[in-house]
Amino acid sequence: MGLKKLNDLGENVTIVNNNILKLVQRTVREYINPKAEVLSIESNSMGLGFQAVELNRHSVIIQADYKTSRVSLVSKQATRLERQVLRALYAQRANVPYSYSDGAESEERSLVCLQDVDAQTDYGSLDIHSLQLSETKTLSHIHLTNFGQKKELSWLPEADSLHIEKMILERWKPQWQKAKENEQFIDVFGDYILSVEAAANTILEDIQQVIHDETSQTLIHNDLNPGNVLVHNNADVYFIDWEETRYGSIFLDIPLRFRTSEQLEEYKRQLAVSNIEFPINQFSQLYAIASRYLGLRYMSWNLGAWTSDSRAKDDLRKYLDMVTGA
Repeated sequence: MGLKKLNDLGENVTIVNNNILKLVQRTVREYINPKAEVLSIESNSMGLGFQAVELNRHSVIIQADYKTSRVSLVSKQATRLERQVLRALYAQRANVPYSYSDGAESEERSLVCLQDVDAQTDYGSLDIHSLQLSETKTLSHIHLTNFGQKKELSWLPEADSLHIEKMILERWKPQWQKAKENEQFIDVFGDYILSVEAAANTILEDIQQVIHDETSQTLIHNDLNPGNVLVHNNADVYFIDWEETRYGSIFLDIPLRFRTSEQLEEYKRQLAVSNIEFPINQFSQLYAIASRYLGLRYMSWNLGAWTSDSRAKDDLRKYLDMVTGA
């Protein structure tokens, strides 16, 4: 993306366009320093996100108190729902990126400027075990803060039967039928087919236990795939991309992230601190049902990509195992 200099601003500011300058300037003053001035912005495309929304990264030089520093920000066109959720969660001190938008009340997508959460993270030197336990605290904080707040969060769409049906019938089923026509898929994953289809045949009925469980309802992310879970400064787990957020059961979040007994026990311990506990049988049953549903939902992209992407192949096997309980 080319840069140009706007001399009519009366200062040496290198920017992509005036809208970005204004948005970045307001973001910087809101969250970094109210006296800061933006000296330059170098912008580069990060490609398209899952929702086919273009992401741009901005390397920003700012000056405040006679000192210059660099900050990295991200911009995209965000839905009103995502903008609302980000503001609400940030106010609750949740680990989400700070954000600023001039179109707060617009029903349409509006340009939002966000903290570039993992700009300084070295993913090659992470303490995975520590981060996994940290993630349980991060997600449980969000769940607990909004637990049972259906009336207060009435502006959130619900994770209801229509939503689940759309994920299965429109996202998973067409990809699954196409995959079964591929001889290579049958050779590699054929042993899963009968078990997966047996689970799929009952999942719309089974999942009713989860979505109607009144004891586990809160604000959920509802799209905790690995791309939406970032590490900030090698130390803290942050959740991004809240476009699919819903009011629904915690069990529609936790199976994607917490697969070990240690993680699950730590998550339950965090809930218990606030006197939220589940009978063992109830927790296990709802977790297992949600795992089957999430495995079906999230294998969809991998079904079309696994032959050319080794990571997609590994993820596909992971989601197949979630569905079959392996």
